[in-house]
Amino acid sequence: MAVEESFMTSVSKNFGPNTKLSEDEYDKLFSLTQIFHNDLEDLYIEWESFNFAEGEDLELQMTNLIKFHDYLQNKLTNNKFTPSSNKVNKDTNSGRKPLSKRSMNNENTPSTPQIKKRKTIETSSPAPGDYDTANNTFTTSPIKATKQSHTLLETLNPQIESFELTTKDINPVKLAANFDPSKYKFRTMQMKLLESADVLDDQIDTMAELYQEQNKTEDLQFGNPCLSSQFDIICCGRIVPDSPNYNQEILNNKSLYLETSRLSGVGQRIPLDLSKLKGYSFFTGQIVILKGRNPTGKEFYVEQVMPMPQLGTPVSSKEELEEFETLQNGEGLKVVVASGPYSNSNKLAYTKLENLIEKINNDIHPNVVILNGPFIDLTNKEVEQGEFTSLPKDQQPRNLDDVFKIIITPLLKKIDSKIQVILLPSLKDSCSDHCSYPQDSFDRKKFQLPKNIKVFPNPSSFAINEMLIGSSNLDIFKDLKEVLKQDDTLSSNRFDRIINHIFDQRRYYPVIPGSIATITTQSENVADLSNGASGEFLNGLNIGGSCLEIPYMGLSELGSSIPDVLILPSELKVFAKIVKGVVVINPGQFIRPSKSSEVEDGSYVVLSLLPPKVNEIDENNVEKVANENDLYHHNIYKRSRVDVYTS
Repeated sequence: MAVEESFMTSVSKNFGPNTKLSEDEYDKLFSLTQIFHNDLEDLYIEWESFNFAEGEDLELQMTNLIKFHDYLQNKLTNNKFTPSSNKVNKDTNSGRKPLSKRSMNNENTPSTPQIKKRKTIETSSPAPGDYDTANNTFTTSPIKATKQSHTLLETLNPQIESFELTTKDINPVKLAANFDPSKYKFRTMQMKLLESADVLDDQIDTMAELYQEQNKTEDLQFGNPCLSSQFDIICCGRIVPDSPNYNQEILNNKSLYLETSRLSGVGQRIPLDLSKLKGYSFFTGQIVILKGRNPTGKEFYVEQVMPMPQLGTPVSSKEELEEFETLQNGEGLKVVVASGPYSNSNKLAYTKLENLIEKINNDIHPNVVILNGPFIDLTNKEVEQGEFTSLPKDQQPRNLDDVFKIIITPLLKKIDSKIQVILLPSLKDSCSDHCSYPQDSFDRKKFQLPKNIKVFPNPSSFAINEMLIGSSNLDIFKDLKEVLKQDDTLSSNRFDRIINHIFDQRRYYPVIPGSIATITTQSENVADLSNGASGEFLNGLNIGGSCLEIPYMGLSELGSSIPDVLILPSELKVFAKIVKGVVVINPGQFIRPSKSSEVEDGSYVVLSLLPPKVNEIDENNVEKVANENDLYHHNIYKRSRVDVYTS
């Protein structure tokens, strides 16, 4: 069977422009889309997961496609369940400081004394016009071993020329943390059911209030979707599966329920009929506002999915921007972003990280370096076995904290002291006190880190001069599974849809219940864990997953504005793109897991930002806010260049 030319073009688009297959291989790929009812984009996501499970980048050829077929079949037949959805969230203001005087009147606005002048503007659209460009999405294929280190892969906004910084004696950076570190000092593994239920209810009720606030002129009739009604109502609730022990891989439009809050519907759940919708993208844990009716009292017929209340955009005053421009001496800023693991999965070898640090000091000369964990990966074979053969015999550690101090601390101390370094932990970090999300920061004193290194929690929001950055080191792109019906209103790009969900839900990780990492060869029923399983069932679990600390999920909220830059590390395809005026970056893994101890492929990112020019008329620089004399949109997406390099 000869496949159509359009299918071959789509293969090239999703699997990389250099993909050249034989006719039989195209036929095999086409048959996989038919057998498993996946489009090519979803199939590529599965292919990336398959590569990750195999521990190496496989060529797209017939032998590997047959193995891929077996992998998909086993994945479909095995029972892989997520934890029960009765694990939930707490006070949404738990991580918020008091508002500054110039902030908008929004109770959830994260703020600190260092950024008192920063405020947000509530607009009908979350950005000063959606910004789209032909190069706003990378279509890079998986990194191959033939790539040399520090080879440029792709560039976002290549029209902005790369520049060198001349002022190297003083770092012209003001770093402002947009969180309260004391809120992350909670004790883990102490979730209480009523506290979790209060948080989940509050998420629904808060979203309903925001919708009513932003639609005051409309005649809104909010009602209980669980009660019989012969006329259309508007309701707010959470998308949940039909059973706590559900298989996330085969969740479909027939297995979705709407969960109400105790205030709006006594916490009841009602099945959803989505047949009248032309298009939708739903996932478990999603807060939605629906219009429809329940004529029989047994099922809610959805007529329309209402648009969610939108966040504002960050702005700064003219005085602030002039101060930053003067501080930078009219020059731009450079930020390096990398995400672990930083060693091969078979041994603790940090030669690549040492080479990157050398390049940072001698060639790149950035103002800020953002390093996401894991630094000492719990899944590393030496860590798992407790035998550190990579270390000298006279430096054998007593514990994993010693491993960090012996290996990582000396490397970080080699970074030029004038460069500001930010460390964010991962749930796979062996030296983090918190094994759940949201996650407390590293202990800077314990690891003897120098003063130029800041330790931030995961997730966190912070500002580098005027640039507001949001960073969450938990793989939302892998964990969020959609029930999708495509139409013209939805982006055809899965990454774009997930990023839009983050903005709409106002949380870095909106999936509930969270993911659970399982060993692919394990066939045990993991759902038994929700009923208090015996120890032998734990054999099917692997280190990883989201491990959500629901009562403190308020710490994972975006606040009252979308960031200028959103950093979301993922093991899936590295990319940098612009969505709703936000520069979204997945730096990829610095070293991708591999079965071979010699293969160390990966990537990192360099962001170059032009200085703010308040007194010059330039459509690609800061932009004055309408009806405001002294406030300006940052327009980071117009004046930043993002380069992706091999590690």
